[in-house]
Amino acid sequence: MSTKQTVPGTTPPTGSIWQLGLGLLLTPAVVAIACYALPNVQVGTSAANVTAFAGATLFPILGLSLAARYEVKLALALGVAASAATLLLALVLVQPAPIATVLLVDTALVCLSWALGGSLGRRVQHPAHLFPACIVAASADLVSLLSPEGPSHAIAKSERALSVLAVWFPVPGSSAVAPALGVGDLLFIAVVFGVARTHGLPYARCVLACALGTALAGVAAAWTGLAVPALVSIAAVLLLALPAIRKLRRADRGAARWSMLIASSVAIATVARTLLGRF
Repeated sequence: MSTKQTVPGTTPPTGSIWQLGLGLLLTPAVVAIACYALPNVQVGTSAANVTAFAGATLFPILGLSLAARYEVKLALALGVAASAATLLLALVLVQPAPIATVLLVDTALVCLSWALGGSLGRRVQHPAHLFPACIVAASADLVSLLSPEGPSHAIAKSERALSVLAVWFPVPGSSAVAPALGVGDLLFIAVVFGVARTHGLPYARCVLACALGTALAGVAAAWTGLAVPALVSIAAVLLLALPAIRKLRRADRGAARWSMLIASSVAIATVARTLLGRF
């Protein structure tokens, strides 16, 4: 007779298949309704921009938080990820009608992030591993956006790449759609949710921290008129809101400190190079 073994101090996912379905389909469902209703809603420019940004960030985060409650086998998760990636590639080649593209891209990005990010997060051995992960991810996002050769920089400059690598939401009072969270942001958020579910971190606080970090990035972008790496503010809020992830085990401190030092040094050097290049 065998019994299922659980790791002490962890909380296995307790969600249902309905939560998974709702989580994965929430964003495209809301976007479909918004594509029908929002063009007829006349508001000011600021309110329209805030609505579009909020829709393209809050619904994917909420959807991922619901989907992360349900765990599937790794093989199935990888199958979902491969299918989502194939769909994105097909959209680049085929380019269907704008509304159909938005719905399919948003669906594929949420599914891809849940499948890859969630699976990775559930396999993180200790919650404090999020500490160096936050620093490295934030530094990488900053470098990628500021460096001319960085992937984020290239995506931000390419309308075609951005069309399949970011979540889009309709702008009220028009037929336009606007992008917000990119695939890298969604993947990291899904990793955080996976770690939180597996290791019993305060789940609601994790979700709120990700939403607040994203909102801060949006405010900074609106204020400066520049593209802002969302992972910087998301990581900062997570580190402030979750004291448990700052408690590195003695065995992990050496590798964690070196990874954070190297990543942050590269980020600081990149920022300095960017600033000097403007003078």
